[in-house]
Amino acid sequence: AYFRASDFGRAILNYARARALEPHHPEATANLQIARDEAHALELQPSWPERHLQFASVNQYSVTAAVAFWVAAFCLAALIFTPRRSAAMKSLLVVMLLVFAGAMFAIWQLERGSKGDALAIVTGKDVQARLATADTANAVLALPPGSEIKVLSTRGDWIYATLPNNLRGWIAAKNAEQVRL
Repeated sequence: AYFRASDFGRAILNYARARALEPHHPEATANLQIARDEAHALELQPSWPERHLQFASVNQYSVTAAVAFWVAAFCLAALIFTPRRSAAMKSLLVVMLLVFAGAMFAIWQLERGSKGDALAIVTGKDVQARLATADTANAVLALPPGSEIKVLSTRGDWIYATLPNNLRGWIAAKNAEQVRL
């Protein structure tokens, strides 16, 4: 409905929220891309670890971490309570601890990355990111509706955010909404 009404900011926000719930949903992904193209919205660029870790969701990494943790715990218990300590058991313990650490790193990277909890979408029209918390401050970047920003902090009615051009600026809080509530 927002897309047909040419409210691209809200349309992109809702498609982004749908993708936050189900990251590999094909219709939401396609509609989001169409809306971004139509609005000429700017996107945050993911870091190189984030690009390579996006093949699985945070939930999948969480399950992997939990399974690896419990397998490692049982291996450690077996090593402590059995008189014979096999090399295979020690190797499995080390591998499971490495898998656990890798899965935890992936979760941390995805949650703190450009598509993590701090992601917000510009919903207002003619939004300017500014150098200070004043309407008269110099502009850093003009943000079309639907552009992505990463919220760093909030001060009153202003949001300090990382912008798609890797600069930082202040945006009026009424002009942006976070994807994850």
